[in-house]
Parts: sequence; structure tokens; C-alpha cells
Amino acid sequence: MDSPDQDFLKEYKPLHVPHKYEKGASFQDNVIYALAQLEYATAPQVAAKLNELDAATDPHIHEDDARNILVALFNKGLIKGDNEPERQYNLSKILTQNSGKADELF
Repeated sequence: MDSPDQDFLKEYKPLHVPHKYEKGASFQDNVIYALAQLEYATAPQVAAKLNELDAATDPHIHEDDARNILVALFNKGLIKGDNEPERQYNLSKILTQNSGKADELF
């Protein structure tokens, strides 16, 4: 039997960012991949990137998928976004190395 903590961890586990676009992957994985490639993007920009990667799929499907998935991930707190009318999302990746160092423990 799953504990409440396990249910929470399943629902809010950190995002896995795929290393490449795969047509057979889940819509969420492909939306995350496209956002990772763009770094900061609105849902229509992510949909445009998906259209570049998979021109065989109807662009309206890409736009609907991108918007629905990005809103759901944002609402769960798994990605960040601004408060503009056309929200720009990002994965909150650390892009610069920490220049500090840790003190010795002992």
C-alpha cells in the first residue's frame, strides 16, 4: 500500500528533461524538451519549436498540448513563469557555476 508521502512524491517528482525529441515519447516529455531548447518561451513559441521537430503533426495539436502541459506544470510549481498575459515559462535550470566554495566540515 502506498503511503501519502509516496503519492505526493509521484505527483511532484522533479521533471526529467529528455536529451532528444522522440516522436513516440509522451506529449509532456516533448514539450519539456522543446522548452529546454528555448530556455524561456511562451506556449506558442514552444508549439512552434514542436512544429519544427515534428512537422507531420497538426500545428493546432502542438499548440493545445504545449499550452495545457505548461499551465499544468506551472500550477504544480514544477516550472517557473512570469505574470504577463502571455506567460513566458522556464525550467529554472542553473546556467552559471557556483563560484563559492564550502568550508571544511572538520
